[in-house]
Amino acid sequence: MQERHIPAVFGGPRVTDALRAWAARASVSPWAGRLVVATRASVAAALAWQLCRVVLNQSHPYPAALAALLVVHPTVFRSLRAGAAYAAGCALGALVALPATIAIGPTWLGLAVVVLLSVLVGSHERLGHFGTHAPITALFVLLLDRSHLTAELVPHLVAIAVGVAVGVVFNATLVPPLRLRPAEAGLERARGELTTALDGLARAVADGQRPDEVLGPRWRDAMTAALQEARGSLDQAHESLRWNFRAGARRTVWHLDQGILATLERVAADVTALARSLERAASAPDGHGLDESFRADYARLLKSTALCVRECGGGRPHPALPATRRMLERLAEPVPEGEMWAVKGRLLMFLERTLYDLAGQGPAREENHAQVGSGY
Repeated sequence: MQERHIPAVFGGPRVTDALRAWAARASVSPWAGRLVVATRASVAAALAWQLCRVVLNQSHPYPAALAALLVVHPTVFRSLRAGAAYAAGCALGALVALPATIAIGPTWLGLAVVVLLSVLVGSHERLGHFGTHAPITALFVLLLDRSHLTAELVPHLVAIAVGVAVGVVFNATLVPPLRLRPAEAGLERARGELTTALDGLARAVADGQRPDEVLGPRWRDAMTAALQEARGSLDQAHESLRWNFRAGARRTVWHLDQGILATLERVAADVTALARSLERAASAPDGHGLDESFRADYARLLKSTALCVRECGGGRPHPALPATRRMLERLAEPVPEGEMWAVKGRLLMFLERTLYDLAGQGPAREENHAQVGSGY
């Protein structure tokens, strides 16, 4: 009797790889971050509520739960800033309302004075949107009975302080989040969009077509959106490193991430300008001197540049970059003065600027542009 081989359905390398791929996609999904924040907020609110009930003997400590809920944010730094702003807004509202509550009471005049002063105080830019809690707390204080003012106000403010402390401490100590994977994914998408654009421009040059005919009409929007997403993700990642004890191992490479994005943004500007020049050249009846030999060489340059962009990840430039620059110099030598310069010179200049940026010479951009212009 032959023994049949039954493939593993719930195990094996394929399932493991699939699970890892799913986990990687889930970790960079916006819903993953929202789920983490929602879970942290719910646990912090429950802890603050229970702490006030057990330690302070408060029957319904909703101010503590609300404060803990409001100060939990995706990053430790933002949580600390939110906690300080929320506590300051509530304290300022109480301080503004106390004199009016004692002197005037809950009348129309007291209400007008309290609302006016609390709104002015809460509009300070340091409080942000938490400034709205200044008039809310002020109205709460105004409506309290004078005979029970201290007995009701002090537990309320103490519960707020407990909630803020629980939310901030919980968010800062229990595996504080680092938003590094979304930033890395954003950079990868930006590199991918730029690489796709350069490869498409290479096909457009080789075939004598317009860039939009090869890449589609919305390729610029996709490239811009990818760069904007990468910028937002990097800002969040940078913020998540502040006041985070888990950030020590990644601080040494953080400046590379910012430099990478700045390089990609400059490359995107040059790619857009290069595409406009190709569009004008393709629209002209005589092609403005873009002969078949030049188009073939320039298409190879664009493909080599796309390879360098794909590997633009910090550290040393791609090994193909020096050879690409030499190839560009050889292609630029026979460009004569006159009408050919109007198209060929601009195409070579934009590509030269891109290669300078990829070589890590972006800060000298203006000098490089002047040298490129005088060299062609």
